[in-house]
Amino acid sequence: MVWLFLSPEFPPNYHLFPWHFRNMGGISVGIGSTLHSHLPPHVLQSLHWYEHVPDLHDADAVIAAARRISGHFGQISGVDSFNEYWLPLEAIVREALQIPGHLPAHLPDFQQKSRMKEYFRRAGINPIPGQVVHSFADVQAFVKEHGLPIIAKPDKGVGANATFKIATPEALKHFQTSFRSGYLLEKFITGAIQTYDGLVDRSGRIVFAASMEYSRGVAEVVSEDTDIFYWVQREIPSDLAEIGPRIVQAYNLRAQFFHFEFIRSSENGRLYPLEVNMRPPGYPTIDLFNFAHDADLYRLWAEVIHDRPISPLPPAKYYVCYISRKNHIGYMYSHEEVLRRLEPVLIYHAETNPLFRAAMGHHHYIIRTSEREEMLEFAHIVQKRLTL
Repeated sequence: MVWLFLSPEFPPNYHLFPWHFRNMGGISVGIGSTLHSHLPPHVLQSLHWYEHVPDLHDADAVIAAARRISGHFGQISGVDSFNEYWLPLEAIVREALQIPGHLPAHLPDFQQKSRMKEYFRRAGINPIPGQVVHSFADVQAFVKEHGLPIIAKPDKGVGANATFKIATPEALKHFQTSFRSGYLLEKFITGAIQTYDGLVDRSGRIVFAASMEYSRGVAEVVSEDTDIFYWVQREIPSDLAEIGPRIVQAYNLRAQFFHFEFIRSSENGRLYPLEVNMRPPGYPTIDLFNFAHDADLYRLWAEVIHDRPISPLPPAKYYVCYISRKNHIGYMYSHEEVLRRLEPVLIYHAETNPLFRAAMGHHHYIIRTSEREEMLEFAHIVQKRLTL
């Protein structure tokens, strides 16, 4: 079996997917824009073959490279990047080479937030009231019906890009100056962001499930240039454990990761689905899951693809938390003091990849605890502000 990995060197931990696939007897091949001579040795050791293309945005060049690989190794069985940005490229390559999986015609169902709402309804879940607007008159009508505040975000978008909270008439007037047709408006709900994440096997059975919670929304972190921490919960909240599988079933997922985001209303505790992502949560969250479960999801994915018998993983053994800091924020404790305080629970700390710093900080610490309150206490120590 031949599996194609797009941009196999990024994020830096994702080379472990082709590594395990290869070790189980598969043929791991890669296509990327990094020169062969510049690939880290551990990435090269994960692949049987690598094709360089000057630009991954050149779909024709990528397809040509994939055809060369197929001519040498045989029919390609699957394509993955595990990265939201390259999902359209994956689909184009699948269609061109007749590879099973999501095709370009499938993408709107899980990349347009308005289409996601239809799937939430199929799963028996009422989404947040929302509407795609094509004129500012539509915006005014939505505000008249639902009031302020509202959230405006691209119907198709990644992360918190071009997302606005509109809470006052003045903010609404300002939004009019940057308005573009195709925005999705939603009633604003205050609450905690929680997730339902996992991996399904070839029959659609969930073999891994987890839930995370965020200290604040990513849109808020980016717009206010502040810091964030988020953690893997030891137990999946019962309503999430009931709702999440219904969305998996509605989408008829097979042999892939998923990452569903919800907001839990601070007013009544109700869960509202926000969006789905048909890939694992971003770097370095797979490692957080591994630390929480004492597991290896890179290997588990390879076992799924090779259709090996798998027993579902048990619940997490620990709370595992990602804690970020930004260089411009004045913190109470120096980096050295933080390391001393975190010593009993610290797994590792590192500089954050520059591409993720707006949302995930300049530096981060990964900790693991048995108790939720202890985990939160350490997170607050790391992010405690300097006061005069």
